[in-house]
Amino acid sequence: MRIALFSGASNAHSDASAYVSILKKSLSRAGHTVLLITCDPEADDCYTQDDTIFCPAKISSNYYGYTVKSSMLSPVYDIMEAFRPNMIHAVTADDMGLSALHVAETSQLPFVLTLLNLYDTVEDAGVNRVYDSLLKMKARSTLRKLCAAADTICVPSGKTKEILRKLDIHCKMHRSPFCVDLETFSPVHGIDLEMREQLQIQPDETAFVFAGRLTGDCGVNELLEYWNSSVSVQDRLRLIIAGSGPDSAILTERAKMLGISSKVTFAGDLSRDDLNRCFSCCRAFVSASKSAAIKASPLEAMAAGLPVLLEQSSANAELVREGVNGFLFEHASQLGDKLRMLSQLDLEGEGLLRKLVRRSTAGLTCEALAAIMVQDYRNAMEHPHSAEKTNSGSMHIHHVSKKSQNNH
Repeated sequence: MRIALFSGASNAHSDASAYVSILKKSLSRAGHTVLLITCDPEADDCYTQDDTIFCPAKISSNYYGYTVKSSMLSPVYDIMEAFRPNMIHAVTADDMGLSALHVAETSQLPFVLTLLNLYDTVEDAGVNRVYDSLLKMKARSTLRKLCAAADTICVPSGKTKEILRKLDIHCKMHRSPFCVDLETFSPVHGIDLEMREQLQIQPDETAFVFAGRLTGDCGVNELLEYWNSSVSVQDRLRLIIAGSGPDSAILTERAKMLGISSKVTFAGDLSRDDLNRCFSCCRAFVSASKSAAIKASPLEAMAAGLPVLLEQSSANAELVREGVNGFLFEHASQLGDKLRMLSQLDLEGEGLLRKLVRRSTAGLTCEALAAIMVQDYRNAMEHPHSAEKTNSGSMHIHHVSKKSQNNH
């Protein structure tokens, strides 16, 4: 199969880019040819690199902070004419998703849509009431159009259906897993003194880590408040915040205002290898996020053998088996009790728990994701939303380029 994969998020530390990266890797390993189309906010023109087309993007108040410049996508259609895909897959519900739909409709190709994060359709951007309302209207309109046209809709989170129902969008959805790189994220044996020093973990401290993009739905503000109210200096616990984002400065200042800066390390963005090393220095992953979207970092932590402490209403909570790969909490006192319980594990208990946690991720493999997605692709080919689409695999993209050039 030749698959054109559209993603609006190129940020190396976003959940969407993590999902797309493992999806592309999974499909390629299964023998399929994948062309990724994504954004680069620093680019002036479209360019290709490693089977990826990077498109210019402009600053936006949306979840990722930027969106594709639709007027500059003509080179994409020219490149795709040579690529000749027989499947269009959008892992985004924004302007890049509309570009994917444009290609699919013009060329009568199957269109698969994966919905990862619907934040822009339900939350305010925080600019002003009028602008926020307009942004949500646009996001919802785009989402409706994409859902109405998709031959197959895939959702990793069980909470997506509830959001769509509230938005009065009714469509059939297939659950698909959010898999992780089990090769990069794996248990590390021994004590990494260099990383412990980098993270400012004192010899007598037990560390817990949050990792992710610091933005509206990350829950770090709540986590800092919980930490302040449930963790004392005598507990000798340290919170590591790994990641960056639009709320980085606000959250750093929040820790100072709460008087817990001495117990919190803001580590900034870490490479994937360093994040795995960070996990090896910590006792558990912790998050107070209530996001309806599946997050990559808790799964990556579990792959590294780290149990997770998650807010019970979050999307990731459905992946937790209490006492096996993590624990759920509802309020600060519950979190504090579980933090202290985990900090008191001896070496044997910690080692056993890490093995159980790692084992719980055995099904989140590249092979599993590829098998499920290929079946979804076949369903889209065999049962198209529009009778005009065929599964012949033929593509006549030249008239798409002409149309896009006339429009822009």
